[in-house]
Amino acid sequence: MLIYHYAWKIPDKKCRKIRPFETLPDMPTTDLVVVDIAAWWITAVYESGGSVQAALFDGRARAPSGVFQDDGVYTAGTAALTAGLAQPESYRPDPMTLLRHGGPPAAVAAVLSHVADRTGRPAALTVVTAQHWDRPARDRLEQAADGAGLPRPRIVSTAVAAADRSGGRLTLVCVAGAAWPELTLVDGGRHVASAVVRAPGAPTVDEALLRVAAARGGAEADPDDWRLAREIERARARLGVQPRAAMLLPEPHQAVVLTRDDLAAAKAVHLDRLADTAKTLLADAGADRVDAVVQVGTDAQVAAALTDIGRPPAVTVRHPHDLLSGLARALPPTRRHWWRR
Repeated sequence: MLIYHYAWKIPDKKCRKIRPFETLPDMPTTDLVVVDIAAWWITAVYESGGSVQAALFDGRARAPSGVFQDDGVYTAGTAALTAGLAQPESYRPDPMTLLRHGGPPAAVAAVLSHVADRTGRPAALTVVTAQHWDRPARDRLEQAADGAGLPRPRIVSTAVAAADRSGGRLTLVCVAGAAWPELTLVDGGRHVASAVVRAPGAPTVDEALLRVAAARGGAEADPDDWRLAREIERARARLGVQPRAAMLLPEPHQAVVLTRDDLAAAKAVHLDRLADTAKTLLADAGADRVDAVVQVGTDAQVAAALTDIGRPPAVTVRHPHDLLSGLARALPPTRRHWWRR
């Protein structure tokens, strides 16, 4: 005779019958998940039984980070992007930035659920944020995790996670972003101060590339069109491994070609300010030296700029999974629940 017990499914709270001694689908099946929901891509790792593995999304090591909204319901991943290309007004490519500035927790909850479906429901969750978040934004992220039926997340900025790789106490972290580079001082795992390396009045790196592409194709440069921004992001990724990259423009315009020289010029105007920005950042923090410098991303132009001011990177975090895996291994072990022993 089979004896059944009942479990409540979160978040839709549908009661359902489950055979005894089976793994409950909505209970933790993974010790730890560390996820980075960046401007365009999700990357995640999960730790189970002492082994850290990269999460796979349809066989790939990353998934689109945007969400598609239909009648108040959010979906995430590749399916959301496909729907968004057909109905661009309903797609939000960067729900984390929206959440940071007061956007709906339900959008990020959909992303977190998408990750958990591939990693297993975690006993502990860490979310990496691009910047240091204030308390109200952190509260909204906790609401998003709760809405996804996940534990309260540990929230770590990219800079703090990267600084942990250096072994030094006061660490200068440089992240080359899509807009402009950002410098952050981290002291013993604590965010001290940050500043963007930005030339006043100059367009962001991506906006400068968009202007170049629009001028070559005879199109309008609309920085608010996420489809164009996505094309720029894809072109930048290709320029990291090849000298030229094609970029699609809206119909009836033809594709245009961007070059590494275009990208170098867009970044150079800001990197010329790196020395002054670093000096001001250290002065504001009351420090005259740092123990280590960490660069996030393999950007030769940024590395050269750091070297020119006498602060060559001691550590380079080359891939998002390296950052997440290092963070997962550095976290204290998760206490296993009685039903998993």
